[in-house]
Amino acid sequence: MTVGTGLFSGRRGRLGRRVALLSIMVLALGLIVVMSSRSDAVAGERVKFVNSTGETLWIGAGESADGSRPITNLPVLRPGESKTIVIPDAGQPGHWRGRFFARQRCSGDPGSTFKCLVGDCGAYPDRCERGAEPVSLAEFNFDQNNSGAPWYNVSYVDALSTIITIDAPGGSNPVAGTCVRSDCSGGQMLAACPEAHAVRDPRRGDRINCVNPNRDAESAYTAALRPFVPRAYLWSTHDKVPGNETVFSCPGCADFVVTFRNSGATAPPPADRPGGPDSSAFALRGYKDKCVDVPGGISADGAQLQLWRCNGTPAQRFSSGPNGSLVALGKCMDVAWASRDNGAKVQLAHCNGGPAQVWVVERGMVRNPHSGKCVDVRDWNTADGAPLQIWECNPGQENQTWRPAGR
Repeated sequence: MTVGTGLFSGRRGRLGRRVALLSIMVLALGLIVVMSSRSDAVAGERVKFVNSTGETLWIGAGESADGSRPITNLPVLRPGESKTIVIPDAGQPGHWRGRFFARQRCSGDPGSTFKCLVGDCGAYPDRCERGAEPVSLAEFNFDQNNSGAPWYNVSYVDALSTIITIDAPGGSNPVAGTCVRSDCSGGQMLAACPEAHAVRDPRRGDRINCVNPNRDAESAYTAALRPFVPRAYLWSTHDKVPGNETVFSCPGCADFVVTFRNSGATAPPPADRPGGPDSSAFALRGYKDKCVDVPGGISADGAQLQLWRCNGTPAQRFSSGPNGSLVALGKCMDVAWASRDNGAKVQLAHCNGGPAQVWVVERGMVRNPHSGKCVDVRDWNTADGAPLQIWECNPGQENQTWRPAGR
């Protein structure tokens, strides 16, 4: 039989107390570690809104029906202004899920007749009473219980009004809403909208929105916007397309920048001025130092544009028309039958505001966003009268290189 002595008993007691003390310290340290890991998802994240358009914006917000709290005191931003709000996700339920958007061309008395042409959501400038009419959206999921949060994306599922980008400073992701193939921030996307889906300002006549006729499937709307390859939803199941870039996460991020940019709408061209040529007109000079030319100077629908020695005549003078068009002799540069095929002819046609008449002059090329292709001299033909077509864009390729001249 083993007999315990007082000395042994005392040592066991002191050891027990030390073990207990150590256990408390370990538990406390563990609690600190757990609390520190939770602090990566800090409540009260900040979203900064930047107005990079040329007009005043009234910020709108809508929250999901899952306990997310409404946001009030939303800012009004004049061109170039920016303001920051704090997300109300502290306390229960520990999350905020919802969307932000830009209301445009608003007027009227707050609480009474206040109304917006784009993104209308009620009679108050600083908050929304109901869901917005179809509009571009910046969507967020701030969740204290989700280790991958915050999640965010740009959505043009309902409509395209402004171009939106979302940046998480310090994050490693590309900027949500930017375009893969080109810089879409300057805004030719709205100009590429099919005329059937375009919404115009009834007073000014310019495009202010493009409404998706079928948010759950591909359509003429998505076909017009996909060539830009925006990092955004174009229809509700776009995230299922292999290689898509639609949803992003930035675990632990507490600051986001949402920028609203011009979507490409332009005012109708001014009436012709009497007395002399338009001083804003220009030639498109390019391959072999020759110019884009209307054959015979005859303004006929379907006339295929050609290469010709530069001569300064009206047949070679273009001007920037509404919604990204290029106008010569009162008609618009056009892709025949709105084709997306290599070899489709570039022609003159009655101006209709359609996607086949939208052109972007960038990086020395003249590109049609609808097809994603560029103006090209067929078969590298150097002779006067060489026909023009669209072809896969090849930056720096000589027979696709053009520059505006004689502005």
